[in-house]
Amino acid sequence: MMNFILRQRTFIAFFCVLCVIGGVLSYIKLGKLEDPSFTVKTALVVTLYPGATAQEVELHVTDKIEAELQSMESLFRLRSLSRPGVSMIFVDLASDLTESELPQQWDLLRRKVNDNKLQLPLNAQVGVVMDEFSEVYGMLFAISGEGFDNWQLRDYAHTLQRKLNTINGIKKVELLGVQSPVINIDIPNDRLVDLGLSPLQVITQLQAQDARLDAGSMVADGYRMRVDHPSELHSVSDVENLMLKSGVGLLESGMVRLGDIADVDLAYQEPAQLMSRFNGKDAIVLAVSPADGINVVSLGDTINSMLANYEQQLPVGIDIETIAFQPDEVDQAINNFISNLLQSLGIVVVVLCIFMGWRSSMIVGISLLLTILLTLIYMYFDDVDLQRVSLGTFILALGMLVDNAIVIVDLFSVKCRQGIERHKAAAVAVKEMAVPLLGATIIAICGALPVLLSKTESAEFALSVFQVMCASLLFSWVVAMVVTPIMCLWWIHPKETAKEQESNLFWRYFQKAINWTVLRPKTVLVMLVPLLIATMLSIPYVKVNFMPGSTRPIVFLDYWLPNGADIAATSEDMKGIEQWLLAQPEVSHISAYVGGSAPRFSVTVEPEPVDPAYGQILITTHDFEGIAPLIARGDEWLKNHYPQAEPRFRPLKMATADKFSLEARFIGPDPEVLRTLTEDAKSIMASHPNTKYIRDDWRQTSKVLRPEINLEAARRAGISRTDIAAVLRAIDEGLPIANMHIHDRQVPIKVRINDVSLDSLASVPMNSVTGKYSVPLGQVVRSISVEQEQNIIWRRNRLPVMTAQADVFGTTPSEVHKDIRADIEAIPLPAGYSMEWGGEYYDEARSLADTFEQLPKAGIVMVVILVALFNGLRQPIIILITVPLAAIGSTFSLIAFDKPFGFMALTGAICLSGMIIKNGIVLMDQINIERKKGMPIKAAIVEATTNRTLAISMGALTTALGMIPLMSDALFDQMAATIIGGLIAATGLALFVMPALYAVFFKEKTESEKEVNHAKSLL
Repeated sequence: MMNFILRQRTFIAFFCVLCVIGGVLSYIKLGKLEDPSFTVKTALVVTLYPGATAQEVELHVTDKIEAELQSMESLFRLRSLSRPGVSMIFVDLASDLTESELPQQWDLLRRKVNDNKLQLPLNAQVGVVMDEFSEVYGMLFAISGEGFDNWQLRDYAHTLQRKLNTINGIKKVELLGVQSPVINIDIPNDRLVDLGLSPLQVITQLQAQDARLDAGSMVADGYRMRVDHPSELHSVSDVENLMLKSGVGLLESGMVRLGDIADVDLAYQEPAQLMSRFNGKDAIVLAVSPADGINVVSLGDTINSMLANYEQQLPVGIDIETIAFQPDEVDQAINNFISNLLQSLGIVVVVLCIFMGWRSSMIVGISLLLTILLTLIYMYFDDVDLQRVSLGTFILALGMLVDNAIVIVDLFSVKCRQGIERHKAAAVAVKEMAVPLLGATIIAICGALPVLLSKTESAEFALSVFQVMCASLLFSWVVAMVVTPIMCLWWIHPKETAKEQESNLFWRYFQKAINWTVLRPKTVLVMLVPLLIATMLSIPYVKVNFMPGSTRPIVFLDYWLPNGADIAATSEDMKGIEQWLLAQPEVSHISAYVGGSAPRFSVTVEPEPVDPAYGQILITTHDFEGIAPLIARGDEWLKNHYPQAEPRFRPLKMATADKFSLEARFIGPDPEVLRTLTEDAKSIMASHPNTKYIRDDWRQTSKVLRPEINLEAARRAGISRTDIAAVLRAIDEGLPIANMHIHDRQVPIKVRINDVSLDSLASVPMNSVTGKYSVPLGQVVRSISVEQEQNIIWRRNRLPVMTAQADVFGTTPSEVHKDIRADIEAIPLPAGYSMEWGGEYYDEARSLADTFEQLPKAGIVMVVILVALFNGLRQPIIILITVPLAAIGSTFSLIAFDKPFGFMALTGAICLSGMIIKNGIVLMDQINIERKKGMPIKAAIVEATTNRTLAISMGALTTALGMIPLMSDALFDQMAATIIGGLIAATGLALFVMPALYAVFFKEKTESEKEVNHAKSLL
């Protein structure tokens, strides 16, 4: 077979040229992202229950919907938030669901919500399922302008929205900060009474004018013509000129112009739902979501061109500013990684040139380039984007990709130096190493298998580690078996003889060391004990950090006023904070959102529920290093100027949903008991010197007005509870009575009663629906008391849960968790109550547990391949014993480089095991080859170790040195440190430990044993 391949040199060369062209084109067309996307398997079910308390919402809406949803087989957990008038249920599906399975599950979710609507109160509005809860808007733009109101800004933003939606590659464009217009009719309530005009009459007559009625059609001259009978309300003046019929009955009727008895104006709805600002100016934000698998960099160029053209059409004063622009981040990230990849490639080539000569290094380098190009072609067809993890994996795999080619080149040179004809040397080299290298390559791939099998969000984030590793290693084997031998025939002409190699000073000393090892194997193994003990004692000094934060120069400021605060008060506070931030030297620009949070522009950002007491500022600094000093000053300034608030700075996460660093959840039926337990946990958290932003997710109780209705007096006055509710609503928010269309917008019309305070509430006159009776509100309402209520109720899997939360500074969450764990777990829990950990610790424990659960599966595959390769057990045992040697180097490397151990370090350690086993296979197989030639065991060990040391050490050295550029990357630095230290230590030690173990496990047979074995072979 190999001879046939060697004869097809022209075709193989032609095919290589095609691979180069295909790889380059694939790189150009590949989707380019900053970070890999992972599926957020969460949907949100929102149900409105107007007028209900949080407790009523919990019992009559949330619990009933949750009971129905709990029967979903794919459900992982339910999280719910009950607030006055609204239920929000977060449905988290099982992490092992694939992206293709999600639409079916969301359809099932909708059916269950619809089927459950008959179980809800009559006035509860059927739940809305938001299965695009995880939609990521990678580009945010702000439209602002001095002297332009929100209505005008919305028109320009709406035009831009339509233009953006025409661009191929854009999936969705949303507008935020658009204020809802409203026509307010301010009528003094006593005027209604004087005119004998009831609220019902006003409502009925306005609605009659607003409606677009179907007047049918008429026939004339053989044509049937539709009769157009539109609404009469098109502007504020139309409402003012509306003539109302006043009085009750036939004898008391008259006409009155609405504008004569009321003030009518076009304003914005109060309270506002969500307000947005950019650099302190009112603005409308456009959130742009790109399509999946798109080249975001090219898309960014198209968007920039379109924005430049549109800006020329805008009036002077209107500005389009960029808040977040993913294409720039992607371009920078990819350029950085390409630079790191080229540096790693350069390091590999230089190392090979030094130790193998320029011809051999050129062959290995071309083999490496072909492997990378073939992998790019695979990525294009399998929709694997170029992003931080896939590019980082190229660097991770770089050293391993040259292993197979190095072995073939080195073995070809050895065969030639032994006097074997060059064509035969190439064929023999491939024949001897094809199966062992294939097995070793598959085992190296199995090192990343737990990442594929794990189903957590972190594993999904790192999925391209396995995809790129698997494809590139398999391609490296194919190239080494097919292309590398042909290049060896073209360019390698070994001149050094075996005797000349033996005269090399290094090899003489190395052979002496191996001979000493083989003669005293137990001594060598005993010498390992102090190293292992030192490693075990050093492990506690390795820091633990599950997943690093993003290095983008972005930080959030979450701001909570006391629960129940008005959105206007929140906005006023945030204006002051915005001005302070803009004066800070680290700040480039800011965008503020009042009543809600910024759009999800990163998959790790989980938006906060809508809350008038909440606001968020998205702060972009000039560089990442400016975030820490800004937070330090900001914490102190906010504490001094807004002591009543709960502000929180939080950086952008990289691969996990954004949660508090520490969370202790208390679960049980009684909110008062939960409050007591949570306060105890908060006190413990606050006592630690490295915690801040201590709070709980139920927050404070809020104020509520509770009128006590005198039902008997109300009945005598002909006034119902509906009348009272209508008057109370009209005092501040306004009572909606009709709608009017202005251009493309539907504008509600509201009746309001002005100039009413809490003290004068009892004197507000009100009349019945018929308008015959007018009484002060105080006559039908005994009292209006101000009380406290719990208006936030969180549940988890249908049980109330209150969570104590804190962030960590100056150390890792894992370290603080270790310090306070015992104290919090020692809090006495009443019967029926439980405590569990959440936050980053929960994510860490879940992801690590899932990954460790997959390790045995990968281990079984590795062992099966090892046993199959050697048809025995002793060689696999020898190889597997050397794997823990990597812990020696990895531990001290992490400590020396001051890098924490986390999920990516664990991934690196798992991949490292595959590398070490691969090196062991190469050495064990060579020993077997030498023994088959008739060499004694000890001589075979020395000969094989000497022959394979260059290939093994070059593969390890290139891998380790190639990882150096990743030491500066926030995501891969801990993986790089783990592999650099572990691989160097394991390879260096294994070159002595494996020969020693082989000498212990295999003894030279006596002559009588040889005769018996020979006789058995003849039978």
